[in-house]
Amino acid sequence: MLQNIKSVLIGMTEEGIDEPSAALAYGISLAEKSGAHATIQAASLKVVLGSTLVNSMGANLVAAHNRRLRELAAAVGERARGDAAAAGVAASVETPQLAYGQLVEVFVAQAMVHDIAIVDSETATVNADRGLIEALLFESGRPVMVIPEHCDTFKGKRIVVAWDASPRAARAVNDAMSFLKAAEAVEVLAVGSEKELSKSIPGAELAPHLARHGVNVTVKNLVSQGSIAATIADQLDLFGADMLVMGAFNHSLMREWVLGGVTESMLKETKVPLFLSY
Repeated sequence: MLQNIKSVLIGMTEEGIDEPSAALAYGISLAEKSGAHATIQAASLKVVLGSTLVNSMGANLVAAHNRRLRELAAAVGERARGDAAAAGVAASVETPQLAYGQLVEVFVAQAMVHDIAIVDSETATVNADRGLIEALLFESGRPVMVIPEHCDTFKGKRIVVAWDASPRAARAVNDAMSFLKAAEAVEVLAVGSEKELSKSIPGAELAPHLARHGVNVTVKNLVSQGSIAATIADQLDLFGADMLVMGAFNHSLMREWVLGGVTESMLKETKVPLFLSY
């Protein structure tokens, strides 16, 4: 059983699009294997009219749309209760309907008081789900797991750590220690240029630290063949990884935090769950 994972937040947003949630099944599976409580937030986005000049027909259409989303979220919540009960997982389910800004605030506040937040992956760069992922990463102070399609069962036997000796990577390793200790094999992967790798052995300094925690760890350094993200993705396949642990990078653009290149690429392309810390 996973140690020190006692509270799991599973976040979903209902936007009226038929999108099956891998995060729900994965999160319940993780809670089952760790003996954790699951808090399931099946929220729906509330459309708010921005002008009092909108006619009654427009107001009625918006009200009907909000009602439909509310009903869909309630149905998801009921299914989540049943799934959690069937798995023997203690769970609380909430189905609030909130405007986008309020929804993000609620998710972030909830994440702060849970060990980890679990959400579905989102390939689009700009939409509500992507905004939620970024808010959880940059504002909650807690790790986030992003779950791609078809990953509906927690597996953590083989884990890759993307290591670049940065504070964020160190934070991710520490946050993921329970998973690393429980894994059968952990590979510390460093990707860089030939010049960078000729000067040092990235990851060599991390391996003894992990070994002292009882982690079965190896180190692998790879010369980047073009895209760092593509190199990491290829190694995930070769290693048979169940999870990738990495620090989330960003840069400031017009005062808004925007995900950095490698993190952005992994969110779009990953086939395994991402464990991200910032």
